Amino acid sequence: MTWNGIKDPNKISVGQVILLTDPNPTHTVVAGDTLAKLAATYELTVDDLVRWNAIKDANVITVGQVLKLSGPPAPPAPPVPPAEQIYVVQPGDTVSALAQKFGLRWVDIAAINKLEDMDLIIVGQKLVIPAQGLAR
Repeated sequence: MTWNGIKDPNKISVGQVILLTDPNPTHTVVAGDTLAKLAATYELTVDDLVRWNAIKDANVITVGQVLKLSGPPAPPAPPVPPAEQIYVVQPGDTVSALAQKFGLRWVDIAAINKLEDMDLIIVGQKLVIPAQGLAR
């Protein structure tokens, strides 16, 4: 009743969603508990337990301490930038213009793509653009 805010157990509605588990589960620390053991037991991570409970030292919990076993999700990890991208040559492209566009040196584009003649790139040709040029 508490979890669902129900005042009268004889008054529930058809279609009403009822929580069957505690939405804010906790654990009271007993002798021998460690965050690693609790994380394994409850299928959590030590990092989550530390964050949810504002624990300063992950090696120190005390008997009788009440730990939250849920909380807000961790922020998403920042995306890992690709090491390179493939650029398809468009009409009017030149190696020099692409170097400027991607903040690279033309010799780097020529070298990574094994271009024998920097003045000869063909529309539709695929060129590798190294990572340092992806941010542009």
